Amino acid sequence: MIDSRYEWKKGPQTDQDQTKKLAEALNLSELVAEILINRGYDTKEKAENFLKPGPENLYDPYLMHDMKKGTDRIRTAIVEGQKITVYGDYDADGLTSTSIMYEALTQLGAECDYYIPNRFDDGYGPNKDVYKRLIDNGTQLIVTVDNGVAGHEAIEFAKEQGVDVVITDHHELPQELPDAYAIIHPKIPNDDGDYPFEGLSGAGVAFKAATALLEEIPQEALDLCAIGTVAGFGSVGGRKSRSCQVRLGGFAFNGTDRTACFI
Repeated sequence: MIDSRYEWKKGPQTDQDQTKKLAEALNLSELVAEILINRGYDTKEKAENFLKPGPENLYDPYLMHDMKKGTDRIRTAIVEGQKITVYGDYDADGLTSTSIMYEALTQLGAECDYYIPNRFDDGYGPNKDVYKRLIDNGTQLIVTVDNGVAGHEAIEFAKEQGVDVVITDHHELPQELPDAYAIIHPKIPNDDGDYPFEGLSGAGVAFKAATALLEEIPQEALDLCAIGTVAGFGSVGGRKSRSCQVRLGGFAFNGTDRTACFI
């Protein structure tokens, strides 16, 4: 027999009057209202923002660290016809991140390509040998998605070759950050304060960068963002965070041509 590793603890009893009022206000069962209260959505406004998010619930992408610096560099590359390579990852979050960024760049007329590392040959994150091949093949700007903050060696090599690297990532930060041109990351504080929600997936960060580049919410990328977010196994809580991306992405599935790919 397998021994239990955890001991279940029952949460505090919710106030019955509060539960009943919330259930009536939202036209939900008291059971659902109780669950919402236990999750911190204890008012009508909080619950509605969680259950029925809209585009207005998304934070301004420029609140994120280096967003302006990174997207300005990408725009310069597009205007000057520099070859951009999107360097992704092999899991669901990385694949959807790559798709989101690549589609945004092609929509803007960029000369771009993408690279998905081989799990066994290239490993995770920036790889110096791969960067060398990409640069030898004409890459003039590397944009990472769902990776980058641990890629010191490869990014330093790229810099020595005169190639800038713009990182978009969401993973835990190392003690020392790589010397990239820009690091777009929700956990790095700005001069004006922290990004309001740290729990974005790689696809979520790529989606925010795409929003900044396109100067509008890329509705066509919401389905990809939802897949990457759910696959990232992170928190979907928060008024203007991942829950909104997942909910809006769920709606997008109804009209996308990509649906069959996700079955």
